[in-house]
Amino acid sequence: MESLYKLYSNSLYNYGSKFTNDQDLIKECIQELFVTLWTRRAHLSEPANVRNYLFKAFRLSLFKKGNMIQKQVRYEEAEHYAFHASITIEDEIIIGEDNAALQSRLQATLEQLTARQREAIFLKFYEGLNYEEIAEVMDISVKGAYKVMGRAIDALRDKLDHNDFLILLALFSSKLFR
Repeated sequence: MESLYKLYSNSLYNYGSKFTNDQDLIKECIQELFVTLWTRRAHLSEPANVRNYLFKAFRLSLFKKGNMIQKQVRYEEAEHYAFHASITIEDEIIIGEDNAALQSRLQATLEQLTARQREAIFLKFYEGLNYEEIAEVMDISVKGAYKVMGRAIDALRDKLDHNDFLILLALFSSKLFR
Protein backbone atom coordinates (compact mmCIF):
# COMPACT_ATOMS: atom_id res chain seq x y z
CA MET A 1 0.00 0.00 0.00
CA GLU A 2 2.87 2.33 0.81
CA SER A 3 4.45 1.82 -2.60
CA LEU A 4 1.09 2.55 -4.29
CA TYR A 5 0.77 5.72 -2.26
CA LYS A 6 4.29 6.85 -3.15
CA LEU A 7 3.77 6.00 -6.80
CA TYR A 8 0.38 7.68 -7.31
CA SER A 9 -0.19 10.33 -4.64
CA ASN A 10 1.55 13.13 -6.56
CA SER A 11 -0.35 12.35 -9.77
CA LEU A 12 -3.62 12.21 -7.84
CA TYR A 13 -2.85 15.53 -6.18
CA ASN A 14 -2.03 17.10 -9.55
CA TYR A 15 -5.26 15.71 -11.01
CA GLY A 16 -7.31 16.96 -8.05
CA SER A 17 -5.79 20.43 -8.32
CA LYS A 18 -7.37 20.73 -11.76
CA PHE A 19 -10.82 20.50 -10.15
CA THR A 20 -10.34 22.60 -7.04
CA ASN A 21 -7.86 24.91 -5.36
CA ASP A 22 -8.75 23.48 -1.95
CA GLN A 23 -5.48 21.73 -1.11
CA ASP A 24 -6.84 20.32 2.13
CA LEU A 25 -9.79 18.74 0.32
CA ILE A 26 -7.46 17.15 -2.22
CA LYS A 27 -5.15 15.77 0.48
CA GLU A 28 -8.12 14.55 2.52
CA CYS A 29 -9.57 12.69 -0.47
CA ILE A 30 -6.23 11.08 -1.29
CA GLN A 31 -5.78 10.02 2.32
CA GLU A 32 -9.34 8.75 2.54
CA LEU A 33 -8.93 6.78 -0.68
CA PHE A 34 -5.91 4.89 0.61
CA VAL A 35 -7.42 4.36 4.06
CA THR A 36 -10.56 2.94 2.44
CA LEU A 37 -8.48 0.68 0.22
CA TRP A 38 -6.57 -0.56 3.26
CA THR A 39 -9.61 -1.17 5.43
CA ARG A 40 -11.61 -2.82 2.63
CA ARG A 41 -8.70 -4.73 1.10
CA ALA A 42 -10.19 -8.12 2.00
CA HIS A 43 -13.37 -7.29 0.07
CA LEU A 44 -11.78 -5.76 -3.02
CA SER A 45 -10.79 -7.64 -6.14
CA GLU A 46 -7.65 -6.74 -8.04
CA PRO A 47 -8.47 -4.13 -10.69
CA ALA A 48 -7.35 -4.58 -14.29
CA ASN A 49 -5.50 -1.27 -14.15
CA VAL A 50 -4.53 0.08 -10.73
CA ARG A 51 -3.80 3.61 -11.95
CA ASN A 52 -7.21 3.95 -13.62
CA TYR A 53 -8.93 2.51 -10.58
CA LEU A 54 -7.20 5.01 -8.28
CA PHE A 55 -7.94 7.98 -10.56
CA LYS A 56 -11.58 7.01 -10.91
CA ALA A 57 -12.07 6.36 -7.18
CA PHE A 58 -10.26 9.59 -6.29
CA ARG A 59 -12.32 11.59 -8.78
CA LEU A 60 -15.56 10.23 -7.37
CA SER A 61 -14.43 10.91 -3.79
CA LEU A 62 -13.41 14.45 -4.68
CA PHE A 63 -16.75 15.14 -6.34
CA LYS A 64 -18.71 13.75 -3.43
CA LYS A 65 -16.68 15.60 -0.83
CA GLY A 66 -16.75 18.84 -2.76
CA ASN A 67 -20.48 18.61 -3.41
CA MET A 68 -19.66 18.63 -7.10
CA ILE A 69 -22.08 15.87 -8.08
CA GLN A 70 -25.83 16.12 -7.85
CA LYS A 71 -28.03 13.12 -8.48
CA GLN A 72 -29.39 12.79 -11.98
CA VAL A 73 -27.45 15.77 -13.31
CA ARG A 74 -25.20 15.06 -16.24
CA TYR A 75 -21.61 16.23 -15.82
CA GLU A 76 -21.76 18.24 -19.03
CA GLU A 77 -24.76 20.17 -17.75
CA ALA A 78 -23.47 20.85 -14.25
CA GLU A 79 -22.23 24.41 -14.04
CA HIS A 80 -20.30 23.70 -10.87
CA TYR A 81 -18.27 20.96 -12.57
CA ALA A 82 -15.03 22.83 -13.04
CA PHE A 83 -11.88 21.27 -14.39
CA HIS A 84 -9.03 23.75 -14.73
CA ALA A 85 -6.30 22.87 -17.17
CA SER A 86 -3.15 24.88 -17.25
CA ILE A 87 -0.22 25.03 -19.59
CA THR A 88 3.39 25.54 -18.73
CA ILE A 89 5.50 26.62 -21.68
CA GLU A 90 9.15 25.85 -21.36
CA ASP A 91 11.71 28.43 -22.29
CA GLU A 92 13.46 26.06 -24.74
CA ILE A 93 10.34 25.96 -26.93
CA ILE A 94 9.40 29.62 -27.00
CA ILE A 95 12.04 32.27 -26.44
CA GLY A 96 11.61 35.97 -25.92
CA GLU A 97 8.87 38.44 -25.24
CA ASP A 98 6.21 36.53 -27.19
CA ASN A 99 6.24 33.81 -24.52
CA ALA A 100 3.91 35.61 -22.11
CA ALA A 101 1.53 36.70 -24.86
CA LEU A 102 1.42 33.21 -26.35
CA GLN A 103 0.92 31.57 -22.98
CA SER A 104 -1.93 33.97 -22.28
CA ARG A 105 -3.59 33.21 -25.64
CA LEU A 106 -3.23 29.46 -25.18
CA GLN A 107 -4.53 29.57 -21.61
CA ALA A 108 -7.50 31.72 -22.62
CA THR A 109 -8.33 29.30 -25.42
CA LEU A 110 -8.11 26.27 -23.11
CA GLU A 111 -10.46 28.02 -20.69
CA GLN A 112 -13.03 28.34 -23.49
CA LEU A 113 -13.25 24.54 -23.74
CA THR A 114 -15.85 22.71 -21.70
CA ALA A 115 -14.77 21.21 -18.40
CA ARG A 116 -15.00 17.70 -19.86
CA GLN A 117 -12.83 18.70 -22.81
CA ARG A 118 -10.18 20.21 -20.52
CA GLU A 119 -10.25 17.10 -18.35
CA ALA A 120 -9.81 14.81 -21.37
CA ILE A 121 -6.91 16.93 -22.63
CA PHE A 122 -5.26 16.74 -19.20
CA LEU A 123 -5.68 12.99 -18.93
CA LYS A 124 -4.44 12.38 -22.48
CA PHE A 125 -1.53 14.77 -22.69
CA TYR A 126 -0.43 15.27 -19.09
CA GLU A 127 -1.12 11.84 -17.62
CA GLY A 128 -0.55 9.89 -20.85
CA LEU A 129 -3.74 7.86 -20.63
CA ASN A 130 -5.12 6.15 -23.73
CA TYR A 131 -8.75 6.54 -24.79
CA GLU A 132 -9.90 3.39 -23.01
CA GLU A 133 -8.32 4.63 -19.77
CA ILE A 134 -9.77 8.13 -20.24
CA ALA A 135 -13.21 6.59 -20.72
CA GLU A 136 -12.81 4.54 -17.56
CA VAL A 137 -11.63 7.46 -15.43
CA MET A 138 -14.26 9.87 -16.76
CA ASP A 139 -16.97 7.19 -16.59
CA ILE A 140 -17.92 7.52 -20.25
CA SER A 141 -17.75 5.16 -23.22
CA VAL A 142 -14.59 4.84 -25.29
CA LYS A 143 -16.52 6.35 -28.19
CA GLY A 144 -17.46 9.23 -25.88
CA ALA A 145 -13.80 9.75 -24.98
CA TYR A 146 -12.91 9.99 -28.67
CA LYS A 147 -15.78 12.44 -29.22
CA VAL A 148 -14.81 14.66 -26.29
CA MET A 149 -11.18 14.74 -27.41
CA GLY A 150 -12.10 15.31 -31.05
CA ARG A 151 -14.37 18.20 -30.15
CA ALA A 152 -11.67 19.68 -27.92
CA ILE A 153 -9.07 19.51 -30.69
CA ASP A 154 -11.56 20.96 -33.21
CA ALA A 155 -12.43 23.81 -30.84
CA LEU A 156 -8.75 24.57 -30.28
CA ARG A 157 -8.12 24.52 -34.02
CA ASP A 158 -11.05 26.92 -34.60
CA LYS A 159 -10.12 29.32 -31.81
CA LEU A 160 -6.36 29.52 -32.37
CA ASP A 161 -4.53 30.81 -35.40
CA HIS A 162 -2.56 28.20 -37.32
CA ASN A 163 0.84 28.93 -35.72
CA ASP A 164 -0.51 28.95 -32.16
CA PHE A 165 -2.33 25.68 -32.82
CA LEU A 166 0.87 24.05 -34.08
CA ILE A 167 2.75 25.28 -31.01
CA LEU A 168 0.04 23.86 -28.75
CA LEU A 169 0.24 20.49 -30.54
CA ALA A 170 4.02 20.53 -30.11
CA LEU A 171 3.59 21.21 -26.40
CA PHE A 172 1.09 18.37 -26.06
CA SER A 173 3.42 16.05 -27.97
CA SER A 174 6.34 16.94 -25.72
CA LYS A 175 4.17 16.03 -22.71
CA LEU A 176 3.54 12.60 -24.24
CA PHE A 177 7.18 11.81 -24.87
CA ARG A 178 8.81 13.17 -21.73
